[in-house]
Amino acid sequence: MRYLTRIAVFAIVATLCCGCFKDEKQGTRMLVALWSQNVVDDPILPTTADCEGYAFKVEKGSKWEVASWEDALAHRITNTDTGEQKAEEQIYVYATYDTASEYQMGFELWTEHTFLVVVDKSNKLYATRQYDTPMNLPVVYTDLHLYAYKKSGTANGWIFTNPFPDEKREPLVPKEEEEVVE
Repeated sequence: MRYLTRIAVFAIVATLCCGCFKDEKQGTRMLVALWSQNVVDDPILPTTADCEGYAFKVEKGSKWEVASWEDALAHRITNTDTGEQKAEEQIYVYATYDTASEYQMGFELWTEHTFLVVVDKSNKLYATRQYDTPMNLPVVYTDLHLYAYKKSGTANGWIFTNPFPDEKREPLVPKEEEEVVE
C-alpha cells in the first residue's frame, strides 16, 4: 500500500511540474470590435466605416501620441517627452480589416510593447492605445467605441480623438417621421 501511495504522489508531482517548464511565447492576436455612434441619439452599432489600423514598437514607459488628424492619416506618432517622431516606414504591423466580421480588426502583436492606432477615415476619428503584449495568451478580444459627437474620451484602454467635433454628422439610424395627427 505504501508503495502505491508513493507512486501516486510521484505521478501527481510529475504532472504538476510539466506545466512549470513549458516555453513562454511573447505575443498575441488582438481582435478589436469597432463600434460607432455618430450623434447622441444613435444606438451604438458595429461600424461599417472605412477604417485602418497600425502599430509601432515602442519602449516601455515611453509616452506617444498622434498629434493631429494629418498625422493619423500619414501614419506618424510623436513622443510627448522628446518630440521624436516615428513614421510610416517604422510601422511594426498593419491590422487586417474586415467589416463583415464580429471583430472587424486584427493585430498580430509579437513584440513586448506597442503603440496601436486605429483611424476611422469616414468619420474623421482616431483612437490610440499603448499595449504590453502578454506571454502565452494566443488571442485578446477588445472593443473600441468611436463617438463622433464627442471631442475625445477613453474606454477599454483606448483613447479616441475627434479632431472635428463641430462637424455636422448624419445619424447612423435615420429617425422615423412622426405622424401628424389632424
